[in-house]
Amino acid sequence: MGASATLHSPAADGMEDLILRMSMARGLDEIMAVVRQSARSLIGADGVTFVLRDNDKCHYADEDAISPLWKGQRFPMETCISGWAMKHARAAVIEDIYQDDRIPHAAYRPTFVKSLVMVPVREEDPVGAIGAYWARAGRPSEETIRLVQRIAHSAAVAMTNVALINSLAAAREEAARARDAMILAMASLAETRDTETGNHIRRTQHYVRALAEALKDYEPYSGLLDDDVIDLLYKSAPLHDIGKVGIPDSILLKPGRLEPEEYEVMKTHAELGRAAIATAERYMGSTTPFLSLAKEIAHTHHEKWNGTGYPQGLKGEDIPIGGRIMAIADVYDALVSERIYKPAMPHDEAVGLILREAGRHFDPGLIEVFARIAPKFKEIHCQFADAA
Repeated sequence: MGASATLHSPAADGMEDLILRMSMARGLDEIMAVVRQSARSLIGADGVTFVLRDNDKCHYADEDAISPLWKGQRFPMETCISGWAMKHARAAVIEDIYQDDRIPHAAYRPTFVKSLVMVPVREEDPVGAIGAYWARAGRPSEETIRLVQRIAHSAAVAMTNVALINSLAAAREEAARARDAMILAMASLAETRDTETGNHIRRTQHYVRALAEALKDYEPYSGLLDDDVIDLLYKSAPLHDIGKVGIPDSILLKPGRLEPEEYEVMKTHAELGRAAIATAERYMGSTTPFLSLAKEIAHTHHEKWNGTGYPQGLKGEDIPIGGRIMAIADVYDALVSERIYKPAMPHDEAVGLILREAGRHFDPGLIEVFARIAPKFKEIHCQFADAA
């Protein structure tokens, strides 16, 4: 065929499918895969390439062709036709590459390419280019050129979507990191006021996760605890004693057992914790699953299965699952940890005491599972032991 001949593309069957698949892509690799798998047959070309702008280089990132082109290679922007298309933000349509000075002829001689269309991806600020090549000289039809442009436009939209998704994911991760830092900072307020708690908040956090993960395999708890809930339990557990910031030092730091009237004041930390988190919700103007669960745990982790706990005297399953789990974690850690007014209780003795409280202090179903995984609690206590 002579240089003046016209190359005709096949009918645009499959274009809508390509656009749909492109719109569903969640990463650049998926976008390029759609082009690699569909564009060549759609255009009726002998080769298709996906070029990415890499600062002042053209990165030939992917291709589908009758023989290898330049996949994986990088060339200066000013030496390749994809660079020209990106710099000028418009399509390059070349009937005969050996009659066009924009083409580095030496680079093309080892290839099959005789004619091409190179279209920038995102014309207002090109981030790449898509090229279609033919093994014969001739001008591609206007339909073919429009198809390449539509594919490039769809790739631009898909890449923008991916960038937006990634930025939202990064924002969520940053918000999660900020939330976790806030949790530890708030929990540390309570911890630093009570010089005897040491690593208590870290240990109870891990006890809670270990018990919750074990409960997933048992009814009726499996329906209450999925991976998301367990993650929230783990992250909100450090706030269980946040209400202690409102307890007077004369009581909180007393080096000995509390008098009955002092104990009544200490018990108010559960309600103080609930109120503190509720205040945070009011400032936000809404709640979140994290704040809701943290408030619930702070408020109910001293309730008892038989209804004799505080502050509400809740009984049985009226006590939220988070409070029931935290109750076991909190009591275990108090028993096996040394305090000024008492020595540390051995692990086996502490476990035995907790088992005897099934149906009184603790949910008997939870205690059955706790008995199976009690060695894990001992491991956690050793891992996060208080400094001598």
